[in-house]
Amino acid sequence: MTTSTLSLMLAAALLAPAPALAARYDPDADRAALRQAATLSHSTVVDATGRALEPEQVPAITAGLDEGLRLAQAASAAARSLDAAAQKRAAEMEAGVKASSELKIKELSEPIAAERLRRERLSAEHEELKTKVEGLPDEDKKKLLPLLAKAANALGSAADALRPLESSVKIMSEQALEMKEARQDALGPFSEVASGASGVIARAEDLPAPLAEAKARLGALGQEPRNVARNRAWEKLELLRGITSGLFQAADRACNRADDFRRRSASYEKAFSVFEDARRGASSGPAGAKALLDEAHKTLALVRERLKKP
Repeated sequence: MTTSTLSLMLAAALLAPAPALAARYDPDADRAALRQAATLSHSTVVDATGRALEPEQVPAITAGLDEGLRLAQAASAAARSLDAAAQKRAAEMEAGVKASSELKIKELSEPIAAERLRRERLSAEHEELKTKVEGLPDEDKKKLLPLLAKAANALGSAADALRPLESSVKIMSEQALEMKEARQDALGPFSEVASGASGVIARAEDLPAPLAEAKARLGALGQEPRNVARNRAWEKLELLRGITSGLFQAADRACNRADDFRRRSASYEKAFSVFEDARRGASSGPAGAKALLDEAHKTLALVRERLKKP
């Protein structure tokens, strides 16, 4: 494989677009739906079970329990949506951190660093030749000094071309670290969103069986002995209150941690945006500087060749 072919392949790889940043993470709609459904589920069950345990109250109690179950299932759906969005955002953050790895930055920085080193060598060669030319007779100096000036201009322009590329690489390294730290900071609230959502879903799944048993025991109210019938019904009603209370607490935790996750995600997003701007700047590569250094090299070679002539 020729050097020119390898250079073209490397340039193509470096100019390939990075994955685009997904839409900003915003859990507010899911948080609002989850908090409302969980709150109403618990309050509806509490209100229903707060009624007097008398046969005439059974229809109202039963209707309240059914509504509490419906709201719990709505909370479960909102929790799934909240968790899915957080999972998606976490995956995007992980992918972004991988895309900003040291290896990826190195792929961009090495060609730039190579041209910087080449410029330094050519600058040293320029100074060496300039010293030699200064020692020549005036007539010979007049012929060679313009060539040295031409080489100096090319070297200066090459330095100007490399400077923003080197700045972009530096920014990439800094922002890659910011992205990594933001993602690490986000792992805590992210895991709590997942656990809170799982708690909501589990509590919603816990409701149907004891609710059916509660309805059956409510149907026995009025039967003798009445106190026993009330106590047996209350046992199941109290269990339902506990389940919906746990559902509300899990929902509250998931909603709060989702807001924390959003803040940490915003820090990551800012760093990612700056990193991408810098990556695009560095991805242009040192082709412009290379052309200028090629020109300087040829000019200095011409000066050296003329110095050899008697």
